[in-house]
Amino acid sequence: MHYFYNQDDFGDWNENGFRYRPGDDLADTALMVHHSPDLEGSEMQRIHEAYPQYRKEDRFWSDGMIRVSGREYSGLAESPCMAGGEFSCLSCHKMHKSPDDPRSLKEWANDQLAPGMRGDEACLQCHERFREDPEQHTHHLAGSNGSRCYNCHMPYTTYGLLKAIRSHQVSSPSVAESVETGRPNACNQCHLDKTLAWTSEHLGERYGTPPVELTGDERKIAASVLWSVKGDAGQRALMAWSLGWDAAREASGEDWMPGYLTQLMGDRYDAVRFIAGRSLSRIPGIESTDYDAFGERQQRVEITRRIFEEWEAMQGRVARANEELLIDPQGLLRRDEVTRLLRDRDNRPVILKE
Repeated sequence: MHYFYNQDDFGDWNENGFRYRPGDDLADTALMVHHSPDLEGSEMQRIHEAYPQYRKEDRFWSDGMIRVSGREYSGLAESPCMAGGEFSCLSCHKMHKSPDDPRSLKEWANDQLAPGMRGDEACLQCHERFREDPEQHTHHLAGSNGSRCYNCHMPYTTYGLLKAIRSHQVSSPSVAESVETGRPNACNQCHLDKTLAWTSEHLGERYGTPPVELTGDERKIAASVLWSVKGDAGQRALMAWSLGWDAAREASGEDWMPGYLTQLMGDRYDAVRFIAGRSLSRIPGIESTDYDAFGERQQRVEITRRIFEEWEAMQGRVARANEELLIDPQGLLRRDEVTRLLRDRDNRPVILKE
């Protein structure tokens, strides 16, 4: 994460731009805040002195992992892959499009990935031992979304640009971290219909991960439901996006999702409403073209109520019971349980500064 050391440096930047030149030590001209379990350390103190209005929770998860976009280097710098000294941004990205790159300029500029780096090759170029038999490591079918290196080790836990983007701190799924920080883990962000207990059990069986002490709700209710209903605004935004992610819809089914997306479409935060509305529009059979996340409140309420009622009518015919998703035997949302969770929602103000 980039900051200036003081207001004079900030003024100089405003007038002259960045002093950094390729080959320089970035730390000479910019204060780079890195991940640390101790967010009250010396670097953070310097930030507070230079920027009294700064709130660390606007940028970090509670364990120090970056929470908002624009800080990809900070996440990368804390990755175990980078500790070896050979891994950098340029391992996957390319500053300029090559003349022989068949992609259009627009397609390349989306993320400036080098050719072939959109898939597993980005990781396999270093981790060759997983190339021959990836299923032994991933426990998912080769070529499936569950077997994609990125989806497990660089999940969508960063918020930015009205969507979720991939964390650039390479890590492994951890239920313990989800419980401690509230950050979704890769397993439950794809298997939206599963509980933290389910994930903890599978990680223990497959990778020897120690079990995690969980509450009753964490054992019985799908993690996505808890984050969507009880979570803070940042968690709700990530879940609103995840409910529209093709990989998650394939793994979790989508017939239950409108029950929660319509609830998120009534959120107090514009961003959450917008993302939820966009995700709902991707679900076949649901008509939501007249929903405007930024429109007049009463109109939004009426439209989301109509969509919810249409979904309930459809569910009544499908009758897919699922206790973890709080869907009763008639296929309807257990509103009493959802209301109970809503009473415990984290309603503190959230300002995720990109």
